[in-house]
Amino acid sequence: MKVRVTTKNYEREVLKSELPVLVEFFADWCGKCAMLEDAVEEIAEEQEGILKVCQIEIEESAKLAQEFEVEVVPTFVIFRNGKPVSAASGVLHKETVLEMLREEIGIYVGH
Repeated sequence: MKVRVTTKNYEREVLKSELPVLVEFFADWCGKCAMLEDAVEEIAEEQEGILKVCQIEIEESAKLAQEFEVEVVPTFVIFRNGKPVSAASGVLHKETVLEMLREEIGIYVGH
């Protein structure tokens, strides 16, 4: 299950998460983000209990988007122990995102 994150729940959902977190910065108007919606949902479902998947809408949470210098959507940021450890922007294939997760959080994810 994906979690919608705003400045109000960011600390609890991302920074204080016991699980590693994949954050997708997106925009409601972004066609590329919409193309990736199914892949992000699949990752959230397949990795439930291993990984938390959060989405941050850049206009709704402009302060967070600015803090992470998000200039391109979608932008993915991986957090481990409350700290960003990796980031990538643009249209990424599901396997590319899973490979980033394998490399950065030190646990096997994917099939």
